[in-house]
Amino acid sequence: MSEVVQESWWQRNWKWFVPVGCLGLVMLSLAGIAMLFFLVMGGMRNAEVTQLAISIANNHAELVEAIGEPIEPRGFISGSIQTSGPSGEADLAIPIVGPRGQATLYGEATRRQREWTYQVLVAELEDDGRRLDLLR
Repeated sequence: MSEVVQESWWQRNWKWFVPVGCLGLVMLSLAGIAMLFFLVMGGMRNAEVTQLAISIANNHAELVEAIGEPIEPRGFISGSIQTSGPSGEADLAIPIVGPRGQATLYGEATRRQREWTYQVLVAELEDDGRRLDLLR
């Protein structure tokens, strides 16, 4: 008489479990990276210094004439924002869009006693490359 050996769960299922498990780990890692990326981008978009730049842009007559209003951020904001207590520094490139065109705001700001002040805030228009000093 021959004895029937029953295979274990692992022996019966490893061929599908290993690829599905590896794919699941890769997908989970990618989802975590994407979530971190969007949290950082959302934080930069909603930062006080970014909102101040957008406000200044919306109140600059020559820029409003060039790209229309309302002026809103678009795409990914690049640069850095560093704060420590009531002080900090920011160096940003903020893509903006209006009904008639697009531009990029380039700004350098410092934070003293919880108040942001721009030393440089320039809008570069995409259609003709003109640069407008928004602090004049």
